[in-house]
Amino acid sequence: MGESAQLPIDVRDMLCAQALAVVAQAIIRLKVGESRDILFDADDVRHDLLVWAGERGYGIQEPTRGFMRLQRR
Repeated sequence: MGESAQLPIDVRDMLCAQALAVVAQAIIRLKVGESRDILFDADDVRHDLLVWAGERGYGIQEPTRGFMRLQRR
């Protein structure tokens, strides 16, 4: 199954540390150019995900509130 067919990573109702751990584990095997979608519902989780992904060089898209796409560059 390709990355595009995978379900979004759902970190709604999670605390920041838990959400980051779930996302990190889910995207660890991404190849360059692959992406994963993330669902979240808290501004602090959003902020932490943006900082974490930015520090690691992931491309970040946020087309709608509560939805983020991370792409490995």
